[in-house]
Amino acid sequence: MTVVDTGLAGEYAAIHAYGTAAVHLSGAPRDLAEALEAEHRDRRDALLDFYDGHGMEAAPAQASYDIDPIGDAEAAQALLLDVEERLATTWRAGVASEEPAEREICLNMLTASAEALARWRIAVGEAAAAPWPGRPA
Repeated sequence: MTVVDTGLAGEYAAIHAYGTAAVHLSGAPRDLAEALEAEHRDRRDALLDFYDGHGMEAAPAQASYDIDPIGDAEAAQALLLDVEERLATTWRAGVASEEPAEREICLNMLTASAEALARWRIAVGEAAAAPWPGRPA
């Protein structure tokens, strides 16, 4: 499994998480969740194009994903913040790839993930900036 495979699996899981969590949100957080879900769909599509362009076969999304029950908006936001942190970590690891094409797509995905992570941090009242997005604390 390559880092791009891991990242694609993460994007699939993010789309599922956003679809599950957004129904618990309203107002600006719901708008943000819907916008970021669309961005994850765009990233998934870009990754599928990457696979096609390199003659590779992409794994399909899983039929379901294991998500703890979401009881309220706070839990939904916490889940989505965690999703963005995990994706940033995944894509950050991919930047170290020895394959130039993989490194490039991982860098592009890390940039998008870092932006999404900052947007959620602002939404939940945390500092937006992290000196090294995706770096384990």
